[in-house]
Amino acid sequence: MNKTLLLLLISIQGVIAQQAITPEVPKKLEFAGVTVKLDTDAQQLVQKEVNTLLTPENKYLIDKLERIQWYFPIIENILEKEEVPEDFKYIAVAESSLFPDAISTSNAVGFWQMKPTTAQEVGLRVDKDIDERKNIYASTKGAALYLKRNNLIYKNWISSLFSYSLGATGISKIVPSQWSYSNEVDFNAQTDRYLLKAIAHRIAFEFKINRLKESRFSFVEYKKTKGKTLRNIATMANTDINELKKYNSWLLTDTIPTDKDYSVAILVPAENLEDIQSKLNGQNVLSSGEVAFPILKRVTAVTASEEEPIFYEINGKKGILAKPGDDVASLAKSSKIKISDFLRNNDMTNKEFVEEGKVYYLKKKDQKGPIPLHVMLTGQTMWQVSQMYGIRMKNLLRLNRMNTLQRIQDGKVVYLQKKRPKDQPIENLKGKDSEELEKVPIKEQYERIEEEVLVKKDAPQPEATEKSAKPIEEPTKPESVIVEEIDKKNNRAPREEDDIIVISDRDEVTTTETKTAPVIPTPPASVKITPVNPLPTTEKTAPIKTTTTTSPATTSSAGLHQVEIGQTLYSVARQYNVSVKELAEWNNITTNDYLKVGQTLVLKKSKGNLSNSVVEQKTTKSATSTTSHVVKKGETLYSISKSYKVTIKQIQGWNDMNDQNVKLGQKLIIKQ
Repeated sequence: MNKTLLLLLISIQGVIAQQAITPEVPKKLEFAGVTVKLDTDAQQLVQKEVNTLLTPENKYLIDKLERIQWYFPIIENILEKEEVPEDFKYIAVAESSLFPDAISTSNAVGFWQMKPTTAQEVGLRVDKDIDERKNIYASTKGAALYLKRNNLIYKNWISSLFSYSLGATGISKIVPSQWSYSNEVDFNAQTDRYLLKAIAHRIAFEFKINRLKESRFSFVEYKKTKGKTLRNIATMANTDINELKKYNSWLLTDTIPTDKDYSVAILVPAENLEDIQSKLNGQNVLSSGEVAFPILKRVTAVTASEEEPIFYEINGKKGILAKPGDDVASLAKSSKIKISDFLRNNDMTNKEFVEEGKVYYLKKKDQKGPIPLHVMLTGQTMWQVSQMYGIRMKNLLRLNRMNTLQRIQDGKVVYLQKKRPKDQPIENLKGKDSEELEKVPIKEQYERIEEEVLVKKDAPQPEATEKSAKPIEEPTKPESVIVEEIDKKNNRAPREEDDIIVISDRDEVTTTETKTAPVIPTPPASVKITPVNPLPTTEKTAPIKTTTTTSPATTSSAGLHQVEIGQTLYSVARQYNVSVKELAEWNNITTNDYLKVGQTLVLKKSKGNLSNSVVEQKTTKSATSTTSHVVKKGETLYSISKSYKVTIKQIQGWNDMNDQNVKLGQKLIIKQ
């Protein structure tokens, strides 16, 4: 009797455990943006399918879940780019269980189970050498194209899903006409089993993968495959040739054809993912110029509005694009990270601006670069090299035996992977080889991004002046201010080694009419305006007012300026709208001299106005002073608020602003 009772209890516990790992099918859910209502019969059929998919939890199910973890990131990325709802990734699981060599009874093959004619219709190659139905990258793109094409016909993604089973023609007479343009459909016991099965796969595996530990492996896509063999690629990636063949059974010959680049999937340990990506992408970059760093890959396919963030991969790490009106605070908020983390990831300080059209890191950079050496190009700084190759600044300095940032001449060799030999002078490769290196299209990637940034066409432009027609002096990244100085000034405790942010004074770089090499774009200098008696005044200073015209009295007096952290001769000269040469002459220094924090500079009479940033002072009769500020290039709401020592919310309130975006030439009301 006791034995029978024990067996009964075990049986009941087994039933309870079985129920605990199986999700309950709801009466209503969303698939591909369409609300699907299930009546009682349909709900029971889907529940039965879900239970079948998830029980028993044997090796077959565990292996399938692992393949889902490997392949879903690839599928999700492609579907997003092709503007196909992400839910269709579960159809690949339903079709093939994500086996590349899966074959149906009707001779459909591959991840998405396509017949040869259908595959060729969507641009896949199927012949004696190549079968792209077994290539996860090519077949997913083909499936996305097929689904999009049918969605144009039936105007409903559920109908498109149905067409994947019976074809566009096959469902023409049985798909309900009311589904067109509808955002809601009803499923019942008579609904085609393929649709019910698709819903079941979504419910079952969405439930399961959300409870899995992160996989120890991940796929790397390698594209530069023309004329190579899998053995060549296995050697480059330091992976087993048999494993590589297993996941690339689409190649039916020894050598990859040269008609185009075929994507090869390489399964690697997750901890080695970034190293192998860098190694594969950086092959022969210096000698061939094939790869331009940073390596950028857009992640956000489309945005519904200009306010939505645009994310990128930069050198294999998550990054974000700086759009017009963005600042450090807005980018950090959009990325859901702390401002301090954003600054640390990019080796920046809170005194620096971001520059629109540039991609910034949202994850820590690496300790080593993807290639061994870099030859400095004209106008480059070490900070630019750090951003270019995704290597932390402190590591870059250590590898090159530098305690602080200093100017490195073009043609000099910078070590990215191992430490420069002790007592060995920095090599200079300036010459023919260096000239060839300067042709590497490093800037082209950023120029393509800048074209994608939405800028209002009606934004007012600054009036052309005699000065604006001259070549503009471009600032470089600050150099020669050490970490301890910054921490001391900001009352920060000593950082751990990984948390060090290296800052420096900015060099003066004057561009000529002919540029000899592309320059890695850098965030512009953030200049805090603290003139020491630049203008005579007998009244209490009112809030500064931005204007393009200044009274004669304003320009006739000499003044002083005290140098702050991050400022250089160039940035101070630009602040007061004088030339670097003039400022240097007034202070008996050369244009190449570094400025020291706290150093006082003499500001003499200039032919032009003082800088737009040092502007006409005005006192109003009322207790509350109100002035106008005209937004200039490079300014953000954050930087403007700091200049006037007010909050962003105050400026938004005074100007009825709903967001933090500002336009060039926009007039803002500022109250004191």
